[in-house]
Amino acid sequence: MILLKHNTGFSDYLPGIGLTLLVFLFSSGLFAQERESKSPNIVFILVDDLGWKDLGIQGSRYYLTPEIDELAEDGVRFTNAYAANPVCSPTRASILTGMDPAHHKVNISNWIGAQEYEDRSDDKMLQPQIADHLALERITMAESLKANGYSTYFIGKWHLGHTEEYWPENQGFDKNIAGWSKGNPGSFFSPYNNPRIEDGPEGEYLPFRLGREANSLLEEHRKERSDKPFFMYFSMYNVHTPIEAPENLIDVFRNRREKLGLNQDGIYEIDKGVKNRTNQSDATYAAMIWAMDSVIGSLMRKLEELGLEENTMVVFFSDNGGLSAPGYGVTSNKPLRGGKGWVYEGGIREPLIIKYPPLTDGDSNRVVEYPVISNDFFPTLLDVSRVEKKPDQSFSGISLKPILSSEEMPDRNLYWHYPHYSPQGGKPASAIRNGPWKLIHFYESGENELYNLKSDPSESTNLASLKPELVSKLEGDLMQYLKDIKAQFPKEK
Repeated sequence: MILLKHNTGFSDYLPGIGLTLLVFLFSSGLFAQERESKSPNIVFILVDDLGWKDLGIQGSRYYLTPEIDELAEDGVRFTNAYAANPVCSPTRASILTGMDPAHHKVNISNWIGAQEYEDRSDDKMLQPQIADHLALERITMAESLKANGYSTYFIGKWHLGHTEEYWPENQGFDKNIAGWSKGNPGSFFSPYNNPRIEDGPEGEYLPFRLGREANSLLEEHRKERSDKPFFMYFSMYNVHTPIEAPENLIDVFRNRREKLGLNQDGIYEIDKGVKNRTNQSDATYAAMIWAMDSVIGSLMRKLEELGLEENTMVVFFSDNGGLSAPGYGVTSNKPLRGGKGWVYEGGIREPLIIKYPPLTDGDSNRVVEYPVISNDFFPTLLDVSRVEKKPDQSFSGISLKPILSSEEMPDRNLYWHYPHYSPQGGKPASAIRNGPWKLIHFYESGENELYNLKSDPSESTNLASLKPELVSKLEGDLMQYLKDIKAQFPKEK
């Protein structure tokens, strides 16, 4: 009889087998299956306004993100990952419900508060009215997981309801730290004037404070509820406006900018009458990104310190593209076109990293080109957690678990509907992606633009006039889809 011990604590008496069979057990995946048998913990990290190219591993030569780059090297990085909308509230609704935010049962196709905030008297079209909250009857990701034994924690930005009855603690979260009606923190330095977090010492920097809160929650959970899995939704206020960071960090990136010889004031180009930044050189924004990265690194180390890393799924994502238009233009999404507020790639394509050792170990640093969208997260987390959706519950997305296991995924269309005017100059539009093809329909002019994203990810060459049959088919599919979900449209004045 041979005694076999595994350094994770696994041990058993296995009579009559030797090293060869042990190797076979590892290679056959039986140990991985045993490791996956427990309900996984989930840490979902959502960054606000982070652009597709705002990470070192995504190609930025100015910003420093060593912690997230390491996360990508340990997990799976998706290069064609999309937000469901080019602004924040709709994408956040899609993540929590698994539904297209333009669906009539959600009806959040713009950021909540936009129509009260802006004077749209000069617009050519009337924008549709949207809901001012995420409806309580919608089953959220937190509610599903909580009903199946999870402790649920929310930290950071909510922006899915003006009044308290629609805040995280009433949408399935056991604890809510800093989540309320506002879409930005007002100030990144204490006092925060936020009813869901106590002010810290004057001058305390909010990202670091929220990072400490997240680590404390992990410690508390490990000590008091270690028998239960947890779902932590860490929805950062970084890197949204106001663009603020500690002065000592800004100095670091001023010096780095000088060493790299970057243009301090930015370089711009005109696109559809809107100036867009084409380089990354804003030192304060770079400092905000570094702070965000360091907080994530601290969180990953805390998971490891507490022995939670092996059975925790980590998802890293952004809610829309980077701010590239003047007045907001602190970053560039190049080679992608446009930025936040536009349905061009720079407004909707996001960095996405998923790490879950039982599925991604042995296949780390993998890059996936399959197009995915934020509607996919809810069904994915239910699938990985082995939680059944309710009979009357429907999703616009699909589970990504197969692709994490290197399995084939079905061909499908992706859709976007933004029937609004954005502060960044975006005009009412809808879009469809089918394989490499992307069609954008603009409502003011009725015009279509067609791009082959495989050969032209910058959307620089409109092929609509060369492929009228394809344009007709894609426009027809797009409009039928919007009709099926009972989406609202802009109207002529």
